[in-house]
Amino acid sequence: MSLGLLSRNPNFVLLLLPFAVYVGFFNSLSSLLTQVLTPYNFSETESGIAGALLILVGLVAAAVTSPLIDRSKKYLLLIKCLVPIIAICDLAFIWAPGTRSVAAPYVILSVLGAASFSLVPVALEWGAEITWPVGPEAASTICWTGGQLLGGIFIVISDALKEEDEEGEPKGNMGKALIFQAVVACAFVPCALLLGRVGGGARNKRLEVDKAAIDANTGR
Repeated sequence: MSLGLLSRNPNFVLLLLPFAVYVGFFNSLSSLLTQVLTPYNFSETESGIAGALLILVGLVAAAVTSPLIDRSKKYLLLIKCLVPIIAICDLAFIWAPGTRSVAAPYVILSVLGAASFSLVPVALEWGAEITWPVGPEAASTICWTGGQLLGGIFIVISDALKEEDEEGEPKGNMGKALIFQAVVACAFVPCALLLGRVGGGARNKRLEVDKAAIDANTGR
């Protein structure tokens, strides 16, 4: 029953698609980051720092934004802002390793981490709002499962797109994999921008129910 309700909810489908894609690409990039940077003469230490920035900056950003958004309830607005930022970071990262300087990868990955980690709790919370009365665990489980599944698929595809060790400039680079990631990431931006514009709009249904219950109790 829950799956049927979710599959007929256009806003949930539009949320699920970019969520799963971006989580998948985040997992893929974080797993293959050393292979992406090493052909351009980045050391393992520099690659490790890049990966650490991707995650640590993201954690800090999520810790800051989550309580602010929880108070304002502007879930949809933040989703529509963060998704294009993630896509732009994926696009910009195509050229970052080629600069052979740590500045570009460090900055882009920091922004990407901040946007990605901030998006996850907001998207899951908004997903719970628009899918009520379906339990929030159903929507979040489907979103996470989709992201993990696509992450594995993207790793396989990216590895297949890697240049042979004796081919490419530089040899063994993963430029085609980065292009693939950027193209797909940009292709799913419209899904996020359409949120709230289909299916009769989007309401924070769970919040409305909670507010009505509070008002009823107050009225007594």
